[in-house]
Amino acid sequence: MYALEKSVTFEASHTLTHHDGKCSRLHGHSYMLTLVVESPRLASSGPTVNMVTDFGTLSAAARALVAADLDHRHLNDSLGTDSPTAEYIAGWVYGRLVGTIPGLAEHHRIV
Repeated sequence: MYALEKSVTFEASHTLTHHDGKCSRLHGHSYMLTLVVESPRLASSGPTVNMVTDFGTLSAAARALVAADLDHRHLNDSLGTDSPTAEYIAGWVYGRLVGTIPGLAEHHRIV
C-alpha cells in the first residue's frame, strides 16, 4: 500500500458548548489538517506515472477548502455545530473531499 500525506494549517476559533471545562468558552487554535491518500498501486501511465496522485492536486483541494470554510473562521458558525471538536472537523473535511480526491483515506488527522 502506498500513502501520501499533505498537511495544511489554519487558524480558527470555536466553543465546545457541552464541554465541562475551559473549552466551553470562546477560544482559538492553530490547526494542522493532514490529508492521506492511499493506493495499492502507482499509476502506470500518464502525467502521474509512478505516483499515487500529484501533490499539487491534493494541495489545491485542501487549500481551497481551508480558505473557503475554515481559516480565520468561527467554526461553530462555519461548520454549523455547537461542538466543533477536532474529530468533528476531520470528519467534516472528509465528507467534503471524499468525492473529489481519489483514494482519500478515512484516517485523516487534525491537530
